[in-house]
Amino acid sequence: MTYNLENPIIIRKKMYYDEYEKIYGDGFYPQLKPFSNICSCKSVIVSFRLIKYNLNCDLAWVQMDGSVIYGFDGNNGIELLNSLNAESKVKAIRILNSGGRPIYPVIPYLSTYRAIVQSMKY
Repeated sequence: MTYNLENPIIIRKKMYYDEYEKIYGDGFYPQLKPFSNICSCKSVIVSFRLIKYNLNCDLAWVQMDGSVIYGFDGNNGIELLNSLNAESKVKAIRILNSGGRPIYPVIPYLSTYRAIVQSMKY
């Protein structure tokens, strides 16, 4: 399938997150399935838009709304990527948050964790 800039592909996903961790912990790390053992589990709709990511014209999904996603725990990144690709019938290779930072797959030198660790050194 070819990507058309004039008719962008936008997919809205119901996602779940730990409200306590979002507010007081590590940040916003959503997933496609609800948490079974966390009482502060909340749901949210997050929209993703298909874009051409780089000079090679690789496809990526970029978060369009909601709180900035910090990243994904466990297999949640690949599960979301596979779900978005299957629904749209495209083969995107990564997910970016609304700030344009790659959040899946993680690129170590661009990760939020690395930025925090680097700033703690000073």
